[in-house]
Amino acid sequence: MPVKYREQYYPNSGTLAPDEMRIIALGTGRPFLRRAQVNAGWLIELGNGDKFMFDFGFGTQVNFAALEIPYNAMTACFATHLHTDHVGDFMQVRQASWAGGRMHTLQVYGPSGPVPQYGMKQFVEHQRASFQWDEDTRQGILPAIGAEVDVHEFDFSKVHVIYEKNGVKITGFPAVHIYDGPVSLRLEWNGLCFVYSGDTTPSHFMVENAQNADVLVHETFDTVQ
Repeated sequence: MPVKYREQYYPNSGTLAPDEMRIIALGTGRPFLRRAQVNAGWLIELGNGDKFMFDFGFGTQVNFAALEIPYNAMTACFATHLHTDHVGDFMQVRQASWAGGRMHTLQVYGPSGPVPQYGMKQFVEHQRASFQWDEDTRQGILPAIGAEVDVHEFDFSKVHVIYEKNGVKITGFPAVHIYDGPVSLRLEWNGLCFVYSGDTTPSHFMVENAQNADVLVHETFDTVQ
């Protein structure tokens, strides 16, 4: 007997209604990769046409590509913290979207750190510098605008709105995870709410800021085998 999947989603098979939100796991894995489970990343598609990526750990862009969504359609990417399993595919996002015909500046949001070198701006600057040969050899071949990255670094220590456009409000709030810098994210639109923890232990920040969420993704990493 063939296996039947209830409400199975296939790329480009389901039109998103104007009032709907679609949440797709690009990866839910641990810091180490497995073929069937890559690092952390989530895609949020809204009925108003906006598309957001929350984290982009190693392997997530393979799964994003499988969705057959052009990078040019992406609105912005958000990072919860700078562990590789949450931002390891940054240069794949940046270079692949440029090579894939992105015709606008890449918009990236991420937290500050307790010192500047632990913040999102320095992370992006050093990632780009380490791939300088790659970037320089594409200049003049690909659209120049695709090389640009706008980094919106926000204060990790505050509960505050970090994005508000087109009816979408995204709030960043502190996450308790090893060291200062990590955040969690709350997206609100059209009466719908998605909260993504990134990595965090249970805390009053999550309790207070995840109230009335329609979907809450609270990651956990169990090291006990």
